[in-house]
Amino acid sequence: MLLKHTLPVLVLGAMLSSMAYAGEGAPLPRAEAAIDPQVLLGGIVTEDDVTSLFAHMRAALRASAEDREPPPMPEALSKRLEAAGSAMQLRGYIAAIALTHFMESTVRDAVRELAPFPRDVR
Repeated sequence: MLLKHTLPVLVLGAMLSSMAYAGEGAPLPRAEAAIDPQVLLGGIVTEDDVTSLFAHMRAALRASAEDREPPPMPEALSKRLEAAGSAMQLRGYIAAIALTHFMESTVRDAVRELAPFPRDVR
C-alpha cells in the first residue's frame, strides 16, 4: 500500500527534474530551486535506506523462487519509506506549484507577444 503512494511521488520527482534538465545549456527558470533533484530528493533517502530496501527485495525474490511466502517488510524499513514518502509528497507539491507558476508566466508572456498590435483609430 505504501509503495502504491510512494511510487507516483518518485515518478513525479523524476519527471520534474528531467524537465528541468531538458534544455541543457539554457538557463533554468525561476522554478529551478524547487525542481532541482538535490532539493527534491536530498536528505530524504539515505544509502542505508537503499541498502535495506534492496536487501528486503532480494529476500522477497529468494522466497518467491523457493515458492515460499515473502518475508514481511521490516518495521524500520516500513517507517523510513513512509517518512520519505511524506517528505517527497510535500516537496513534490511545492515543486508542482513552482512549476505551474512558471508555466503560467511563460504562457502569459507568449500570449502577450502573439497579441496583434493595436491599430490606430483616427
